Amino acid sequence: MTITADQIAAYAPHGNAVLAFELNTQVYVTDPATGNTVVETANQERVEYLAALDLQRPNWKGEPGVDNTSYSCSGRLLTPAKFDERIVNGSQADATINGYRGRFELTFDLTMDRGHYTDLRQSVEGTFRVIGGKG
Repeated sequence: MTITADQIAAYAPHGNAVLAFELNTQVYVTDPATGNTVVETANQERVEYLAALDLQRPNWKGEPGVDNTSYSCSGRLLTPAKFDERIVNGSQADATINGYRGRFELTFDLTMDRGHYTDLRQSVEGTFRVIGGKG
């Protein structure tokens, strides 16, 4: 499912982030040559989410070796309102947040079980690393 310009406009100015996860299903098959069980990928799909995320600058000084392109972020999903069950802690997505392209890694609050994320709009926490520029 792709987030359309109309959906983004409907949530303006709050919908500042598009997260695109590549989801697939793993299938176990038997290799005819060896008889071993191997894992294959089936039913690959791209699922996009529109979210309202706040970026927080790293609290690091400009020291050598420090990655200043990584931001922590938190907020809520707007549409769809809940993550697919295949999206788990550590899942990564191509993201555009505040117009900047990059990579988003999801980190749930590990003190809560997955059942507590059934709020009207699921909360989102993660790390966003800017890759490239605005676009």
